[in-house]
Amino acid sequence: MIHNRKLIVWCMVMLLVSFATAAGAEQVYTVPEETVTGSRLATSLEEVPAPTYVITQEQIERSGSRDLATILEQNVPGMYVKQKSGFSNSSQVTIRGYVTEILVLVDGVPYYRSSHAAGAASVDFRNFPITNIERIEVVKGAGSAIYGSMAAGGVINIITKKATQGGTIEGEIGSNDWRRYYVRGEGSGEGLNAGIWYSHKEEGAHRLLKDTFSNKDFNALKYKEDAYGLNLSGKNWFFKSEIGEYKNDYETPGWLTPIEMNKEKGEYQRHTFRFNGDSYYILMGYDDQKYFILQNDDNYYKDRAFTTEFAKRSQWGSTLASWGLYFRREESTFRSSFFDPEVDQKRTNYAPFVELSRPIGDIIGTLGLRYEIWRQDDAENYNEFMPKLTFQYPLDNGSMWYIAAGRFFAMPSIYELHAQGPWGTVGNPNLKPEKGWNYDLGIKGSDATGNWNVGLFYSDMEDKIIWRNNTYENVDQFKSYGLEIMRQWNIARNWTWGLSGTWMKAQEKKSNEWVNSYGFPEWLFKTSIEHHSGSWTSGLALSYLANRNGYSSSDDYFQTDIFTEWKSGDHTVRLSCYNLFDKEFIYSSSTWDYYGPERSIYLTWRYSF
Repeated sequence: MIHNRKLIVWCMVMLLVSFATAAGAEQVYTVPEETVTGSRLATSLEEVPAPTYVITQEQIERSGSRDLATILEQNVPGMYVKQKSGFSNSSQVTIRGYVTEILVLVDGVPYYRSSHAAGAASVDFRNFPITNIERIEVVKGAGSAIYGSMAAGGVINIITKKATQGGTIEGEIGSNDWRRYYVRGEGSGEGLNAGIWYSHKEEGAHRLLKDTFSNKDFNALKYKEDAYGLNLSGKNWFFKSEIGEYKNDYETPGWLTPIEMNKEKGEYQRHTFRFNGDSYYILMGYDDQKYFILQNDDNYYKDRAFTTEFAKRSQWGSTLASWGLYFRREESTFRSSFFDPEVDQKRTNYAPFVELSRPIGDIIGTLGLRYEIWRQDDAENYNEFMPKLTFQYPLDNGSMWYIAAGRFFAMPSIYELHAQGPWGTVGNPNLKPEKGWNYDLGIKGSDATGNWNVGLFYSDMEDKIIWRNNTYENVDQFKSYGLEIMRQWNIARNWTWGLSGTWMKAQEKKSNEWVNSYGFPEWLFKTSIEHHSGSWTSGLALSYLANRNGYSSSDDYFQTDIFTEWKSGDHTVRLSCYNLFDKEFIYSSSTWDYYGPERSIYLTWRYSF
């Protein structure tokens, strides 16, 4: 493997030399309104040399699910949610065996909690009202050469709605006393588009987990969420602001009593500004995330981040380039209980970057370089060089072969470095970043019948962070490899069909032996079909997962979701069902078995004007 990586570095150097020798007079290169996820140079996701997927607003609405984590699992091949808790707990979304090391962007700005813990998601997916999402772009594979820390398994870019003209009123009722309301108003004039929106949702009691010691079930009791936002945009700029709060009550087994009541509250706000010049853009973002465990006095986690990015596009002869500078300031304040001290830490990230692309005969070579500089309070400082090299071979039918090799890394969280947590957890200020390489080989394309891709991947990581002996340590090695296939067909004028399959192994090295990582399935299959006829659209989706490590074959899981929708003028009525046959999904953690969502039926009405 070392010799292979030396070969990759040698290829990067040779490609960089070819870029330099091919440079000529600079030409004007127009910046698109939005940067394509996974590349600073591509003009569409189809051009990105990696497995890419788009979840549209229509797919979100018709999914039958109401939490973002499950929507991602339903629509992205190979994506898997280990703990499907819905709104009761933060869901654990995985890509290629990675949980923590997945980067989430909101309108291109990195969004994660700097107080996350090893083995858990760095993002609370309850922080995204799905009614305000325009689309979601997902790119698999290492993205650190473009985005820096966290982008090991892949990148999820959540693109929120912009103001246009008109308005929407939407109401929904469903199982377990589910209620959701959404109102949006938009207008334009004198070169300005403006929109405001409000979203409310709540859910009643349903089962959450089973205590394997007492064999008793415990319930999620109620969930309530409110969110609102403001969108402004002009000819070459936009501003988006989003503020929300959720409250959640649920039961767990108690230490001193049979049932312990848990109350948690989350608050968040995000503000994003982007300005597009003729050949450059400026992107700025601020987010503030707060999480309170209300049954414990003074138990909270507060994270803030300010991000700025400047990027310029240039063209010298046949060489395209995007270069710039990234800045991020993270602050985290947390306290585990009244008896523990408050921890308040800050750190800063600087990163110059460049992406270069040019044809080499019939092949297009792309080189991405990013130099990460991290300066931390009371912990080690780190500088990391992140390269990525890709080659594309376009075919006459519009498809392309691609091969990619990229370095990735993930900084330890502020909590992992400085924790003063429950049960005596103590942070480790000497933690190193997790680092590794990702390799992709595949072919992708689209035609009159639909999109498709087939790809192989291999990823390995060193210095994986785990919690052990009441602290965090760099001890584990991790690798994952597999095959991913996806095909979509327009099989007739009114019929569409999608099919995907994933075979994957996720493994950790323990006692000099590679063992399968707990809870990850070896096989994942998904298929869906839709029919359109006049005002009616109906659909059926099937998913199947098998061979979860640590589970018996009886825990293999098959799920069916359906919907039917009627549109007439400005009105839309939709009936959807998630988990039609009420199949039971279990995720075991210590002595608790978490249930997946039960069968849920929703009736939705929307009026657009």
